[in-house]
Amino acid sequence: MTFERTSSKTIPMATSTPLRERALDLIRAAETQTISIESRCYLQRSHLTAPATVWKYVEGAVKTGADLVMLDLEDSIPRGNSALLEAGRTNIIRAFSTLDWGRSLRFFRPRGLVLDPGFEDIQTIVTAAGVHIEGLIWPKAEGASEILLLDEALAEAEHAAGIAEGSIKVGILIESVRAEEEAFWIAGASRRVRSLIFGAFDYFSSLGIIGSPYRFDHPLVDAARARITKAAASVGVPAIAEMTINYPTKNKSIEEQQAALNELERDAKHALHLGMRGKWVGIPAQLPIVHNVFGLPESEVRRALEEVRAFEAAEREGKGATIIQGKMADRATDRHNRVILEAAVSLGMLSISQ
Repeated sequence: MTFERTSSKTIPMATSTPLRERALDLIRAAETQTISIESRCYLQRSHLTAPATVWKYVEGAVKTGADLVMLDLEDSIPRGNSALLEAGRTNIIRAFSTLDWGRSLRFFRPRGLVLDPGFEDIQTIVTAAGVHIEGLIWPKAEGASEILLLDEALAEAEHAAGIAEGSIKVGILIESVRAEEEAFWIAGASRRVRSLIFGAFDYFSSLGIIGSPYRFDHPLVDAARARITKAAASVGVPAIAEMTINYPTKNKSIEEQQAALNELERDAKHALHLGMRGKWVGIPAQLPIVHNVFGLPESEVRRALEEVRAFEAAEREGKGATIIQGKMADRATDRHNRVILEAAVSLGMLSISQ
């Protein structure tokens, strides 16, 4: 199937006036708030995290076919353990420089602002392996000023590595009530941003709730998911759901393993319903379910493509809002169909004719 990408934002020709020019300035300013992300970064059904300190896990993770693999320095290293930190950094540099990552996005997670205020993880790793790195996941962001500082640190490291400024992209973890409130500002703080990710368990802790345990569908947790989804959408990047920590590990019975997979599928479908485009996973066994839930049925792609073509034909005939297959169709429904087609392109289900 082929999708001809055309702009749905056409500014009508008219005589230039001061008022019109000011209006056009507003239109252009609004358009610049949207980040035009690469098809490669558009596809983030799965974020697989692996501890950077254990080479066999690093090596195994990059062979799984996860959409994004993140080598972790934050949670996998006890605070103050300099030997493990050095081992983790060395493994990350080795993995970026020597391993075949296939189609997986190549990301790592530094320790973040509180544990590494000097951005030493970024300086060390980017300077050594920057040309091979696609991005990093920034943990526990609290506001836009922090992302601006991160942007500056990355620019310095890119310069030291001899790569173009802006080469390294960023996924940002939203993990607190304060970050939830600042999510729209965080999303728009840097052109490097490629996703907003929900850290549900840290977030729930930040609520200070006592006497009510975490549950995936807690109304306050869902409210945070909704805000993160909307903040990500405001700049045109995907929102990614939290990890399901009940793993189908080998030490569990068959019934327990299946229950864990059922829980994962439930969580993934819930996140999908709230507009999220992917999910974090902790072990490769979770990948097939996540890829299936956040995939696209071919029938849905065909329907969207047919409706886009039908609406384009209607516009060529001088029609505005029209009827397609018994339903009202207008620019709003066309925009939604194009969102589906962009996702299909990133999944390799559709080619583009410019």
